[in-house]
Amino acid sequence: MAFLMKSMLSNQVKNLGLGGGGEESKEDSAPSDPAAAAGMTREEYEEYQKQVIEEKMERDAAFAHKKAERAVLRVHLREKYRLPKVRCCFM
Repeated sequence: MAFLMKSMLSNQVKNLGLGGGGEESKEDSAPSDPAAAAGMTREEYEEYQKQVIEEKMERDAAFAHKKAERAVLRVHLREKYRLPKVRCCFM
């Protein structure tokens, strides 16, 4: 009984085109244009890429600023508590 149900269901799934071995239509394949893949026009995609680059530059600048602030704070605390400079060797 289970075999009969399994074979009937697998045959119906194959008939729907979901069961592997099917032909791919041109619409199903990924488009070569990244703008079309993202569902945008070429101009929208270029504007989006510019925004992404600008945001990355802003994040990098903020990270560098915070890194510099931390370095200044470390130097200040080392001087205040007369701690030796840390020399690091990871070889």
